[in-house]
Amino acid sequence: DVLSERLAVATTGGAGFGDKITFVPVMGDDLPPEDVTLPTGAGITDLCVGCRPEDEAAFAVAACTDGALRLIDASPAAPPSIVRTAYSHGVAATAAQLSPNGRVVASGSASGHVVVQPFNGSPGASPLPGLSRAEEREAAVTGLRYSLLRPDTLAACDAAGNLQVWDARALRHLHRFPRAHGSAARALAFSAQNSDLLISGGDDSHLMFWDIHSGNKIRDVAVDSTICALSYHSDGHLLAVGTADGFMLLFDLRMLASMSAPAVPLHHWDFHHQEQHRGGGRAALRAVAFAPPELASLLEQAFLRDASAGSGDELDGGAAAGASGVLGTGAAA
Repeated sequence: DVLSERLAVATTGGAGFGDKITFVPVMGDDLPPEDVTLPTGAGITDLCVGCRPEDEAAFAVAACTDGALRLIDASPAAPPSIVRTAYSHGVAATAAQLSPNGRVVASGSASGHVVVQPFNGSPGASPLPGLSRAEEREAAVTGLRYSLLRPDTLAACDAAGNLQVWDARALRHLHRFPRAHGSAARALAFSAQNSDLLISGGDDSHLMFWDIHSGNKIRDVAVDSTICALSYHSDGHLLAVGTADGFMLLFDLRMLASMSAPAVPLHHWDFHHQEQHRGGGRAALRAVAFAPPELASLLEQAFLRDASAGSGDELDGGAAAGASGVLGTGAAA
């Protein structure tokens, strides 16, 4: 939330309690976090935050296991609160994404269907077309992403390795990539420099580069770990990857190797080795993001402050500088 300089964090409520979204100030320990608690039984599967600075408005949307989307007004004028609950899926909602202007919500479900609807709810949800042939049947949607350069362009990936790209305003396919990955596709990232470039990653440990103008695959690069999350820096060169074994890898796309050899990252960080120390095994890093420019310097200060207050072995040599502006969140056991 760049308006109020906050992070939105979803946490499990546990037995008998609803899941919770906490808005945490990035800087300023004197500012208390603010919570939005969901009804019991509504587990959060995905969370997205968007802002409209010109309107002093901030929003969040949570996809939930009961098939609902919880739409939250997080504007700085009042405490965050749920303003609408949209039952857009007859099964669990598994992914949610706000359009770049925050006015449209896209959501995907465990049945593989994707719908779009205005944040304010009028008119209602509109389904996007799915894969056309039985052998290309959709699976649970694992990720959604809007393009910043083409605000109406929406991409989805699913548990069968399929990718789909739509013009979400016209409700039509731009491209379909059936079985793009050899197993579940987990993450998507659009370029902020090249409006035609989409990157995907998944359980097959491959980064796939797609030209959404021509519909061609540009490149296929192997990495050493199963991919759970992606974030593409706005400079067009750096790609952050969250892995199933809890690492965050930082790649310079100008230095990627061919498919014949796994790509070598510039840096790698083990943010979740504490789970192993507690006997819980390694935790997957299921979400990573480069900080928005408006928050990057504040997050760097907080990162360095927390690192200096640690035991001294939290970061390898030079990692603090390399991690500037990078956030890793959402570990899941």
